[in-house]
Amino acid sequence: MIFRSLFLLFALVIASNNLYGGLFDSIFGSNDQKKSDIVIEESEPIPSDEEITNPRNPENVMVEEETISADEYLDSSSEDEKIFEDASADDNDNNVDVVEEKAISDDEDFSSETFDQESDPFIKERNILLSFAKKPDKVYLLQHFKVDIKALIPQTNIKAIATDFIGGKDFKVLNRDSQWLKTGENSYENSFYFKLLTPAAKLPNIKVTNQTQNGGVRSEILKPFAPKIVKLREDELFCKVIAKNLEVLHHQERKYDENANIIVLEINATLGNLEDFHIPVALREGIDQLKENLTKQKIFYFAIVPNVKKRFKFKYFNLSRNRYEVISFDIKPIDTKISTHTELNPQKNKYILYKVVFLIAMALLFVLLFIKYRKYYLLFIALLFIALLSFVQMPITKAKLPAGSALRILPMSNSTVFFRTKIPLEVDILLKKEKYTKVLLPNKKIGWVNNEDIR
Repeated sequence: MIFRSLFLLFALVIASNNLYGGLFDSIFGSNDQKKSDIVIEESEPIPSDEEITNPRNPENVMVEEETISADEYLDSSSEDEKIFEDASADDNDNNVDVVEEKAISDDEDFSSETFDQESDPFIKERNILLSFAKKPDKVYLLQHFKVDIKALIPQTNIKAIATDFIGGKDFKVLNRDSQWLKTGENSYENSFYFKLLTPAAKLPNIKVTNQTQNGGVRSEILKPFAPKIVKLREDELFCKVIAKNLEVLHHQERKYDENANIIVLEINATLGNLEDFHIPVALREGIDQLKENLTKQKIFYFAIVPNVKKRFKFKYFNLSRNRYEVISFDIKPIDTKISTHTELNPQKNKYILYKVVFLIAMALLFVLLFIKYRKYYLLFIALLFIALLSFVQMPITKAKLPAGSALRILPMSNSTVFFRTKIPLEVDILLKKEKYTKVLLPNKKIGWVNNEDIR
């Protein structure tokens, strides 16, 4: 029984690996060139900051974080009320009075001799105490970096907390709507991810506004800190990505025309800026799909490069190791004449023939096992191999493609159009996926077209 189970597992794994290559393989239809041939080399370590940092703006100096009252920065009382206007309207029939709230409760007995706010102009009542729990001293240009903020709010009847970013220059907040997390009776924490776009970038003031159950609205502003901004040196290999880690999961190459090849990469990164991925030597390039959350990213990137290049190479900056790393692999364009996408006929493709022979053998084996042991699950497995055999032997179907049809890299609406038909063409249908069909043109170009274009 154990032998049969292991044998069954082995057979199913082999069949699965040969027949289904996943989303990436649907681009070109081959599972041969994967990351096993990718070489990762250590490049030169990062030079000293003086060699790679642009001259710093005199204003761009490290300062201690500080909270200031919102009304010291600007008169925002009317804006504060609007932040929670809709929520307050639902609770109080669209007629909420904003009441003044004290940071110190009325029942606390402070004598005017020991604590007289009105007589001492340097003592100001605070509604929210803000501070940076964690912040970087140095950031790289285009890097995604995290800033942790802590808020102490004396009131206990907090209904909602909102965050605004005021001022600043040449920056992006990657998670503006991040929610505050209550960590204690009066304490809250939040984390924001920033990206600085130029060496002269400045972080914004962070305005935190809270609303209490009875409609009271108060704000405080946390002044920004000024990290040292480092611009990494760029050369023909640097792809502009700074990440904790970057990995090329798959790659595939195919002839684009007489002078160039098209290369597609599937890339993962941790705490990286893959949206900026760029190869200087590419004649044409683009990102066809970007999937991301705050810490993880994945892209499908394509580049058209001169066919004189025999090796694809780029480097990124590894934050974990504080160094550049070079990633490279040989460019081996698929010959569409023997590709499994263009020769699905078992008589014309030896690889398909091998699959057919394998599936027939496995089907016969499990039929014989069923005859001997009379176990119906063995018959089910035999039928499964027969079904897979039918799938492999499906012939290529022909279709008409009208003039002006767009061929895309990936089966999605925002994918790059790399070719348009100038005249009506007869094409081979290779694969169908939801709203798109993968076709082979007479000039051997392969791409995805809208189902509506197929005649």
